[in-house]
Amino acid sequence: MGTLIAKIVFWFLMALTVFIYFLYPLVLAFIAKIMGREPVKADITPFVSLIVPMHNEEKVAKEKVENILALDYPKDKLEVIFALDGCTDRTKEIISWYNNTAVKILETNERGGKVAVLNHAVPSAKGEIIVFSDANSMHEQDTLRKIVRNFADEKVGCVSGILKYKEADATSVGKGENLYWKYEHFMKVNESRLGKLLVTNGSIQAVRKALYPYPSPDVADDFSIPLIIQSKRYKVLYEPEAIVYERATQSLKEEFDQKVRIISQGMKGVVLLWRDLLRLSPMGIFELLFHKVIRWYVPFCMILVFLLNILLLGEPIYRFLFILQIAFYICAFMGFLFRHKTKTKIFYIPFYFCLINFASLVAVYKFFKGEQTRTWDKAHSTRIEIASPLRGSQ
Repeated sequence: MGTLIAKIVFWFLMALTVFIYFLYPLVLAFIAKIMGREPVKADITPFVSLIVPMHNEEKVAKEKVENILALDYPKDKLEVIFALDGCTDRTKEIISWYNNTAVKILETNERGGKVAVLNHAVPSAKGEIIVFSDANSMHEQDTLRKIVRNFADEKVGCVSGILKYKEADATSVGKGENLYWKYEHFMKVNESRLGKLLVTNGSIQAVRKALYPYPSPDVADDFSIPLIIQSKRYKVLYEPEAIVYERATQSLKEEFDQKVRIISQGMKGVVLLWRDLLRLSPMGIFELLFHKVIRWYVPFCMILVFLLNILLLGEPIYRFLFILQIAFYICAFMGFLFRHKTKTKIFYIPFYFCLINFASLVAVYKFFKGEQTRTWDKAHSTRIEIASPLRGSQ
C-alpha cells in the first residue's frame, strides 16, 4: 500500500509540473483561439502623464531624460514626472539641468519603495492615461503611441508593453532570462486575446488614471494594478509593439535576488488582495493559479519527485526516470559552472530552470518569515554610467 501511494503521488506531481510548464500554455492558447478577440485600436493621442520612479539613478538619469524628450508624441499632450524616492545622489541635479517645462520633479524625503512613490505621484498627474516606466528602461520613439492606441476601447483599463533585453547573450544568465521572456511572451499574447493579461511589465505599463487602484506598497505594481483592474471587469491587454529596452543582468546574484523579490511580492499580493482576486472571472482565477500560484511551489514538487523516485528504484521505469533526473541536474550544474561562456542550450536551459525554481524555494521561505519586499537594491549590472551633462559643462 505504501508503494502504491508513493507511485500515485509521484505521477501526480510529475503530471502537475509538466502541465504547469508545458501543457498550460497550450491550453491557454487553445482557449484564446476559441474565445479570444483582437483588441480595438485607433491612432488616438490622449493627454499622457509619464511617471518615472527613481532612487539614486544618476548613472542612467541623463540617458533616460534624453530618451523621453525624443519620444514621438505631441508635446502639448505629454507631461513627464520624475518621482524621486529619497534620492541621496545627483539624480535630481542631472534632471534639473534640462530645464524643460514638460519635465516635473516630485520628491519624497524618505525612501518608501516604488509603489509608495507611484501612489504619491499619481494624484498630481494631469493625464487621462498614466504610463509608468523604470529609470533604466529606454523607449522606442513610438512606444507611447503604440501603447495608448489600445485605450480607444473604453473597456480597456490597463495595457502592458514589452521589455526586450540588450546583451542578453553575454552569459547563460542573460540567455536564460531572454528565453524566459520569450516563453512569457507566448502566454501574454494569449492572455491578452482574452482581455485578461495576468501580470504587466513594470518597465512599461499604462493605466487609466480614473482606475488607478493605489495598491499596497508591499505588493509589486505589475502584479497588483492589472489584477485589481481586471477584478473590476475592465480589460488588461498586452501591446508587443510598445517596446522598451534594458540591459540584461550579467550577475547571477542579481538575477537570483530579483526573482526572489518578484515571487515574494507575488505571494504577499495573493494574501493582501484576496478580496479582489475572488472577484476575478473563472478564467482569471484559472490563469492566476496555473501561471503563478501553483508554479511558485513547483520546487517542492521537484524535491518530492526526486525523493520518491529513490524509493521506487526497484522497477525499471523508475530507474530510467531517475537517470533522466540525474542527467538533467548534471546539465544544470554544468550550466552553472560555464555560465559566463556557454552557448549550449542543453546546459543553460536546465540551469536557468533550476535557478528560477530555487528562487521560488527561497521566496517561499522569505514570505513565511515575513521579510519586507517594498524596497530593494537595484541590479547594478543593468546600469551603465553615462557622463552627465553637468560634468561635461564644467
